[in-house]
Amino acid sequence: MLHFQSRLLRRAAEIAGDAPALAAFLGVAEESLGIWMGGKAKMPDRIFLAAADLVLEDDIARAARDRRVEPRTFGAVKTGRL
Repeated sequence: MLHFQSRLLRRAAEIAGDAPALAAFLGVAEESLGIWMGGKAKMPDRIFLAAADLVLEDDIARAARDRRVEPRTFGAVKTGRL
């Protein structure tokens, strides 16, 4: 779970602009964010949910701007393995 947490926070930091901006958005100390991003401790659920919401909202906005007619397909979907 800590690896996923780190990936989620790195993506959220990209969206926010950088790690200090993400820390400000989440209302946490940069030191705490660094510990969570480094996978050294589990972040609180409210922080996880706020970061996930940021990433999902960005993905939804990107999908809304996506002009493709056909839906995206991914390896697991193509092979039927989920």
